[in-house]
Amino acid sequence: MDRIKIRQICFYFAALAPVSKMLVYPTTLVYRSRNDLVLSALVNCLFEGLAIALVLLLAKKTKSSLFELLENTFGKIAARIVYSVFALFFFATALLPLMEQKNFVLQVLYENVPSLISFAPFFLVCFYACVKGFKSIGRLADIAMPVFALSFIVLILLALPHTDFTSLLPVRGVPLKEVLKGSLYSLNWYTDCAFLLFFLGHFKYEKGAAVKTLSAYAAGCLAVLLFLAVFYGVFSDIAVRQQNAVAQISKYTTSFTSLGRVDLFFIFMLVLVMIFRLCVPVQICVHCICKAIGCKPFFPSAAVNALLLLLTIFFNYSFLELQTLFTQKLWFVLAAFAYLAPAAALLLKRRKRHE
Repeated sequence: MDRIKIRQICFYFAALAPVSKMLVYPTTLVYRSRNDLVLSALVNCLFEGLAIALVLLLAKKTKSSLFELLENTFGKIAARIVYSVFALFFFATALLPLMEQKNFVLQVLYENVPSLISFAPFFLVCFYACVKGFKSIGRLADIAMPVFALSFIVLILLALPHTDFTSLLPVRGVPLKEVLKGSLYSLNWYTDCAFLLFFLGHFKYEKGAAVKTLSAYAAGCLAVLLFLAVFYGVFSDIAVRQQNAVAQISKYTTSFTSLGRVDLFFIFMLVLVMIFRLCVPVQICVHCICKAIGCKPFFPSAAVNALLLLLTIFFNYSFLELQTLFTQKLWFVLAAFAYLAPAAALLLKRRKRHE
């Protein structure tokens, strides 16, 4: 059976989840919340943490997968329909991060803007990961944890000499309405809790699993909050103009001027972790399709990745429009799938763990 371990889930929330919030997210948050961006992010972290806690509570009560729970409650046909709808959700939520990452790679990692085809090899990597299933997510999380920890710590240390934390004062200097609106329009970056719902039945719930997972998630949130604070501390009023935040915070360091921008080496390391994170929603999308139609992952994986590649080309110059659509128009859809679904799953019929 396709399995993933609690340790690997912890590594996912501590390392893979934070990197998705280090490119466009800080700038987007500054636009609404300005110097109170950390408060907006904290609100998101608390709500996503609650959703994760609900899924862990369900995992404690049953060994069944989500598909089995749906089948027990509504029947197999209904379970397949629900999985089909979630496949569309994960497909949609994979698109904007792909565009985000594509822009980052082409703008930061190349001196001259290359052809869009330079980003295409990612889809071959993603195809392979999708074929391998949840086991590959776990193995990628094992690799990502030390890589993320080292690169993140070094980049923060390089940025700290240029950080003015007083820029974050006064706290609550922005109207509460704008702070909450910043949280609401940032839901696109806080849908990782939905992944855990589909890990049900694919990991063994062990003693202390909830504490370990939530502690790992809290560590990931602290990394994001620290990153946001440093980002605003470096750029202050001009932070709203700084795209690709992770490549910007350390570029003013003078410690290694004679060697050039050595921080790029650690940015490359983070890019590796970002690639791993980009694969996850696509992998779960393929998993949902396979469960819905009862097939092997090879052909769904090929079809999904090919379609994502075509859409990446089609929306090549429409990132802002896509971002506006997902953040300001579809936030309630994201909330329904990522936050209401875990709560609703607790109402499904289940067998006790010892049965």
